[in-house]
Amino acid sequence: MVSRSDAFGLTGGAPREAAAREIEIRTPSRLHIGMFSFGDEQVRSYGGVGVMVDRPGIHLRMKPATEISAQGPLADRAVWFAKDAARHWNFRSDEGVAVEIASAPREHVGLGSGTQLGLAVAAGMWHLWRRAASEPQEEYFFDRSEVLHLADAVARGKRSCVGIHGFTRGGLIVESGRYTGEKAKKAPTRLSPMVSRVRLPSAWRCLVLVQKDAVGFWGEAERKAFSALPPVPREVSAELARIALLDLLPAASEGSYDGFCEALNAYGTLAGKPFEAASSTLPHAEAIADLLELLRELGVRGAAQSSWGPAVMGCCKTLEQAGEVLEQLDRLKLRDQFDTWIARFDNDGASVRVVA
Repeated sequence: MVSRSDAFGLTGGAPREAAAREIEIRTPSRLHIGMFSFGDEQVRSYGGVGVMVDRPGIHLRMKPATEISAQGPLADRAVWFAKDAARHWNFRSDEGVAVEIASAPREHVGLGSGTQLGLAVAAGMWHLWRRAASEPQEEYFFDRSEVLHLADAVARGKRSCVGIHGFTRGGLIVESGRYTGEKAKKAPTRLSPMVSRVRLPSAWRCLVLVQKDAVGFWGEAERKAFSALPPVPREVSAELARIALLDLLPAASEGSYDGFCEALNAYGTLAGKPFEAASSTLPHAEAIADLLELLRELGVRGAAQSSWGPAVMGCCKTLEQAGEVLEQLDRLKLRDQFDTWIARFDNDGASVRVVA
């Protein structure tokens, strides 16, 4: 039985005994196809389009402890997120967690690992220390209000919120963006609202390729890159919104593979134009451009870069097609340069399961 609980964010709860001895959390990964806008304080900034894929996601286990600790990949970031959440929710000093991360995507390559890890850790802490111990031990998925509460606890969503909205229920996501500057002070929430979510056909597959030993902009370098770029022209934002709302979303809803791929290519190409001056300075820029062209030559009709890269996605109509493309990449020795795998488009989002 699956329960969609409203326990997150709606009650504070006094310190208590841990509600479970151990929980397991799994999340999808996020691919960001491009933003609508930035740099113009009179319109919403960021926003855009992204999809969730089932691998490689975050897989971790958490136990109650008297202090905060973590082991496994991204352990230092997990501790950081746990401490942020504990401060945000005014946990007692002895309400800690022991986090064991079994698997996680690489950082700063366009897979949204930071947001998924932060939300997962926050969700685990709330389930362990703020859920009533008498509640039934079931598998939990997340409602939108719950995930926004988690995002506030670990300060995620300063720009893109695709990964936040995708944490609950997955899917193809279009978000509006948020105001910056003076208009932000009057906004009801600091996070970008979700415009639409569409489940992608279960037969489709996402071919994911990530160049080895390469990363995109992140942290201070990303902030500097944004500050140096000119504002996105409003006519570009308008065309991106038109493609997303009138081409991409309808094609996904109708299960039109050809229409979806055509819109994906158009959106990804146009969304990348405002970033060209900055992204062209990245060492992997030329290799990614060549890879996108090659994928289309190999019959992958819809392909796009995720965020700053070096992750690239290609939409395949079937598992068989995705496997054939991988075989062709093998023959071309491309898998020596790129980590590659076949993923499902995730339509479920993250989950918490009580282990014991």
